[in-house]
This record gives sequence, C-alpha cells and structure tokens, in this order.
Amino acid sequence: MNKQTFELIVVLSFIIWMTGVVTLFVLLLKRYTFGKWDNENQNPHAGETLSIPRGFFRGTLTLSLLFFVILFYIGDFYFEYGSGKLGELTTAFEMMLAFYFGAKVMHHLASNDKNKTKAIVENMKKTNNRLPLVPANNDFEDEESVG
Repeated sequence: MNKQTFELIVVLSFIIWMTGVVTLFVLLLKRYTFGKWDNENQNPHAGETLSIPRGFFRGTLTLSLLFFVILFYIGDFYFEYGSGKLGELTTAFEMMLAFYFGAKVMHHLASNDKNKTKAIVENMKKTNNRLPLVPANNDFEDEESVG
C-alpha cells in the first residue's frame, strides 16, 4: 500500500465515520427530542441535553478521537509521518480519557457519599441518637493548643 492509497483510505474513513455519527445524531433527535411524547408517555431523558440519552455526546467524542488516533498511529507506523506530533495527539487523548473517567468516578463517589449520609441520618432519627456538636471534653493538656 502506498502513501496516496492510505491517505485516500483515511479520508474515506473520516467521511464514513462522520456520516455515521451525524446519522445517529439525527435519528436520536427524531426519536427523543422531537418524538411523540405526552403526559402518559414522557421522555425519560427530558432533563438531558436536547433530551438525548445521557453521555451520548461524551461517548461519541471519545470514540471519534479513539478512531482517529488509531488511524494516525497506523499511518505513522507504515509511513512515518511526523512522529513528534503524534505524541501530542496521544497526550491529548490520554488527558481526555483521564478527565472523562475521573469525572465519572467523582460523580459516583459524591452520590455514594450522599446516600451514606442520608442512611446515617435516617438511622439516627429512628434510634433518637444525636451526635454532639461540641466534644464532651474541652480540656486540653497544653494551654497553647487551645485555638
């Protein structure tokens, strides 16, 4: 395979990929945003962006970037395009993945912490236990440690 053939394959792959993404986006818009929803049959994704299922945009961007990074790596492997620039693209991809999954982890940790706190409060209400707002013993061994 020569360089011109590979470049043609990359361009065609880009066109096919973007056509698929745009088609999927239009189908989701038709189904969820402009779908036939009423009071009895409400859109379950009504609070999301354009009433499309949650994570569609982030997932599409991630998969698109992964697709193009793989194409560029294949091109660099066979034809040795500028290797220095590919490292920057890889760094951008890694950072995007780190932020995506990092945000997801923090979201799950925060919601899990809220659920635990609610469970503790409910348990305390049932048993009439109260946590003291001020420690019972205010005596300090060293007077300088008092704030």
